Amino acid sequence: MKPVSLAALAATGLLAAACATPPPAPDTAVSASATGPVSLAGKIAACGHAGAPPAEVVYPDGWQQRLAEVAKKTMSDDELLGGPVTTEVVARDDQPLSPPRPVYPQSAASMGLEAQCYAMMDVTPSGVPEDILTACSSAAFNASAYEAARSMTFAPKVVDGRQVRRLNVVYPLTYCLQG
Repeated sequence: MKPVSLAALAATGLLAAACATPPPAPDTAVSASATGPVSLAGKIAACGHAGAPPAEVVYPDGWQQRLAEVAKKTMSDDELLGGPVTTEVVARDDQPLSPPRPVYPQSAASMGLEAQCYAMMDVTPSGVPEDILTACSSAAFNASAYEAARSMTFAPKVVDGRQVRRLNVVYPLTYCLQG
């Protein structure tokens, strides 16, 4: 093929036609704002980003099995783990004495990632979490969620005058970036 000069193309009208094509349509993953385009990559709806997808939490092996095993137990008297337990399979209303202060993973922050996590734990009669499992929408947050759950302390739960163990307390953690 013989090279053609731009002057020769301009003379034939081909250069003008080649340059007159419309620009490509904007990418659907980018939305416009008053300050310019904003990417929603790594953002989640739980953090208040309009148009961001909901977080899809990935549950580890053993999460559902653990819930099912506790549901099958009769939980009467001193049957489990050397002491009485509460009858809730998952206690969602248990709140720690002070909220956890999870550390935002630096690698996730630098990539602009946000996440929804859940920490499932048993709480001893004295209020200390143990047997912790974490489930997060991004694996980059699992270690931080685990450490946050481990740092919590709960008020002891008393049933019939005795402090009892709570099984499968689920605590949500949402990691959001500002701005």
